[in-house]
Amino acid sequence: MTFKMQSGFRYRMPVVFGPAPGPRQKPGGGMWLPEETGRMNSEWMAITYRTSREKLEALLPPGFELRGEPVACVSCAWFKNLYWLAGRGYGILTVDIPVTYHGRDETLDGSFCAVIWEGSPDAVQTGRDELGFSKIYADIAEISYGQDGKTASCSASWLGFTFFDITLTDLTEVEAAPSLPGVGGGAAMYYKYVPRTSIGGSEGADIAYVTTPAPPKAAGGKPDNIKFEGFDFKRWSAKGSFRWHRATFEQLPLQAHIVNTLADLDVIEITKVEMVAFSGPGIAVAMDTMRAVEPPVADPALTLARSART
Repeated sequence: MTFKMQSGFRYRMPVVFGPAPGPRQKPGGGMWLPEETGRMNSEWMAITYRTSREKLEALLPPGFELRGEPVACVSCAWFKNLYWLAGRGYGILTVDIPVTYHGRDETLDGSFCAVIWEGSPDAVQTGRDELGFSKIYADIAEISYGQDGKTASCSASWLGFTFFDITLTDLTEVEAAPSLPGVGGGAAMYYKYVPRTSIGGSEGADIAYVTTPAPPKAAGGKPDNIKFEGFDFKRWSAKGSFRWHRATFEQLPLQAHIVNTLADLDVIEITKVEMVAFSGPGIAVAMDTMRAVEPPVADPALTLARSART
């Protein structure tokens, strides 16, 4: 008798070993219970800056357009004491752009996350497969602080080559409602792309669509993103700077084209620098309500794949 998948469970390759554990499924199958996830901790630093409209537009998949000013937000964060990693943690580096997305049946305002580096291969594989996040691996240094508590810094590297660093200074705690750093509200959007296995890659993609959290009502009342009930939350204003270090193929064989494109985004003006720290229920970061948005009919990646198969 060959292996058979069971409905109602999450699977990832290699599927023949059964349901795959991760943030959204515990070992053996089934969603984690809140009381099983403990409390997590996070520190998150971010810089928003104005840059070239033309260069930002070149980073948007089909159906997207810039929303408002041509700004990008680069952020570096650390998550600690994660239930699904048995108490371990990891760092992330993200780039977000304010956008409007015109899908087949709906229009969404929010932010497009162009890329996420993560310091845990386990987080990369679960996020790419289950959430549709454009995750890739890097070594993310844990956020370090100056002795006076007024400075913070973080960096990202791959096999010894540092391709990004960020430093905040003049950290000053401020009163503010709990929220994550970013480019300002709305739906968090990602572009899930899975190439079709074909000779020479000639058949395009099996999957090419936007993913986003479902509205709470549509998700049966589940949270659509990180919520802050039961959280301890702090926010700081700051001054800051960051740098992408241009790379050769030898230094970053599979990532140089990404880093160098981001390095080419001119920093015309830094518009916002902030840092947050929070601790709260571990289950709040599960993101178990991500859904697919039907793409425009004319998405070229899917059109190519479908035409090749007919």
